[in-house]
Order: sequence, then structure tokens, then C-alpha cells
Amino acid sequence: MDSTIATPLALKAAGWQRELGLRGKLIAAEQLHVSLVGLGDHDGLPMSLVDTACRAGGLVQAASFDVTLDRLSALGGGALVLRGSGGNPALQTFWRSLGATLSDSPLKPLVANSFEPHVTLLRDRTRVAKLGERVIEPIGWTVRDFVLIHSFLGQGRYQLYGRWQLSGQDDAVAAM
Repeated sequence: MDSTIATPLALKAAGWQRELGLRGKLIAAEQLHVSLVGLGDHDGLPMSLVDTACRAGGLVQAASFDVTLDRLSALGGGALVLRGSGGNPALQTFWRSLGATLSDSPLKPLVANSFEPHVTLLRDRTRVAKLGERVIEPIGWTVRDFVLIHSFLGQGRYQLYGRWQLSGQDDAVAAM
């Protein structure tokens, strides 16, 4: 997520943390993102998996698109997340395009059947689960690229392996 949206979003998250009396760990601005596809949990990262994912990422052709999130809610594992009530059709289209590209690769078993776009803001296992969903002032931005990151489980750090600019073409189409 671009810092022009991530930094203000992290500040809003800190405000909601105080307002809601949450004590969990906030996600750092530079780590805020929307996960599209999980490549599994591994004891050591298989570089063949990274290489395959990078090749697939390079095949995706899509125009930039807008995303809007307007609901603050709980998600499993004590996560406080932002979601969109409109379903974010352009993001769904992009996700389907990415999934189609991955379905023609060894990564096919990792592609989920559905996608609930969200941004995780913090984790608080004891208090978040008790929160009801809240409508908030919409937060929107234009997606201009997507990345491949390695999330080090439980360590709160990421490593970037690839970044692909969205081409500006009208359709989100996986090129083969």
C-alpha cells in the first residue's frame, strides 16, 4: 500500500485503538496491505515458490483501479480490519485475473475460491472479538501496483520479492 494512504490509515488505526480500548499490536504503516493470495506457511521459504510467483506476477496485465473501505469490523484471530460494503468490484476483478494466471501454474492449489478484501489494522485476541461492525467515513485510494512479500510469521516483518506496476490497460486480463 502506498505511503500516501498507509501513513494516514495507520494514524486512524491508532485513534480507533484508543477509542475502542484495544490493547493489541498495531500493524505498522509500511506493512498495511490487502492480501490477494497466500502462498502457504513454510519452514524456510522455498525459492522455487518465489520464482514461480514472480513469473506469474509478471504475466498479469491490468489497469489501475480504485478501492474503497468503509466498515471497521472484527475478523478471526482477533484482527481489527477495514472492509468495503460495496464489494470493491474492480479489486475482485483484479483478484480473479491474478487467480486465473496462477491457475495456469504450479501455484494453482494455493488459489482460494473466494476473496474478502480487507486491511488488517491491529490484533487483540481478547477485545476485538467483542466489537460490532461500524460504518466509518470511506477511505479510498487508487491501486497502481501489486507486490509479492514474504511475511515472517509472528515476527511482524516482511521481505519484498517483486513489484509490478499496473499497466493502465482497460481490462484486468491475465496475459499468457
